[in-house]
Amino acid sequence: MMRKLFLPLLALALLFWVAGCSDNPSQTDTTVETPNLEDDFGGYTATDDEPGFGDPDLLAAESGEEDFDDVLLGTPEVDSVIADIEAGMFHFRAVWGQLCYDSTIVEQTDWSGSLSITRGAEIIRKIIRFEPGQDYILPRTDRTLIEWVSFTTVHNDGIGVDIFIPRAEPVFDTSYIVNDQFDSTLVIDTILPEPVTVTFETGPYSRTFTLNELASLDTIVYLEDSSAVSFHAIQYYRNWCARGFLAGNWGFDSTGAGVFEGIWMSHRGFVTGWLKGSFGVNDDGKRVFFGKWIDNSGQFEGLLRGTYRPIGANFGNGRFETLRKGGGAFVGNIYNAEETEIGILKGRYHSLPNWKNSYFHGRWKLYCPEEFRPENNKYDDGL
Repeated sequence: MMRKLFLPLLALALLFWVAGCSDNPSQTDTTVETPNLEDDFGGYTATDDEPGFGDPDLLAAESGEEDFDDVLLGTPEVDSVIADIEAGMFHFRAVWGQLCYDSTIVEQTDWSGSLSITRGAEIIRKIIRFEPGQDYILPRTDRTLIEWVSFTTVHNDGIGVDIFIPRAEPVFDTSYIVNDQFDSTLVIDTILPEPVTVTFETGPYSRTFTLNELASLDTIVYLEDSSAVSFHAIQYYRNWCARGFLAGNWGFDSTGAGVFEGIWMSHRGFVTGWLKGSFGVNDDGKRVFFGKWIDNSGQFEGLLRGTYRPIGANFGNGRFETLRKGGGAFVGNIYNAEETEIGILKGRYHSLPNWKNSYFHGRWKLYCPEEFRPENNKYDDGL
């Protein structure tokens, strides 16, 4: 990714994933309307704002991703799977390399690889920070296989993929006739297909996921060097509850205050707004965060409130990564202008003193229609 070394400073300040992280902490810090960890919503109010909260980094956040025109979309073999009203639908995102921009990395890492499924169809929706002439998707001829060429140095690459899994049809096995003194009966034995798996495979790291894992995937795997692979995914439904992704920076500004800001994405990874907030330990000794969500035009969408905690990172290369990675998890709720709970959000963060070199990613979901009570919208339901 040598071109990244010459990107303008503003582009280098893009958020993680669709925005990345900057190696220059002199960028303007996030400002909170009235920072107050003792307030019910941290000082945030249900008011409209400037698009991107007036932050040029957030306004430029989409430039790290590109829509991808998948040649298999619209073909009969793929459309037949998508049209199946009983098909399972997932959106899968993977980012690999330096999760935050690091100008000290000079050696290329070859991440060329593939994403395959055992049954169904994959459609590429996004390519993340692919460098023209260096990183590219190989020609697609198989609906169950995506292949790419990718090299990273100072930053990262990634993909956003829709996955469609048709209902499991019995497979004909054997038949035989049972004769008794009254009648003859035709017996047909059938078997169901093996459970579907999704395999991410590259030289530095490979992993296979089940569909149950894909329904609520929220994982960062740290490798032996400074690189990492970030996975998250959701299962979504036709005419169902709104849900999607969020990603950005989470750390400490120049005054030592905990702040975060990022982009708000739909279930297919399209940027639909922004969020910002603050976090810290309140007078009761609880780790709390507060924030605000606005849409692309700056219109108020929701208030955010929850808790966070440091945790050990995920298993990587057969060993448990400890808190040395500075990682943690957050979980909270979304509220409307009347301060009524309307949804949930959760995710992972990596917090550093230079907050522009920190990051978070996560998932959100608004509650289903009124006949579904909020208590039925648990955090482990796949969001």
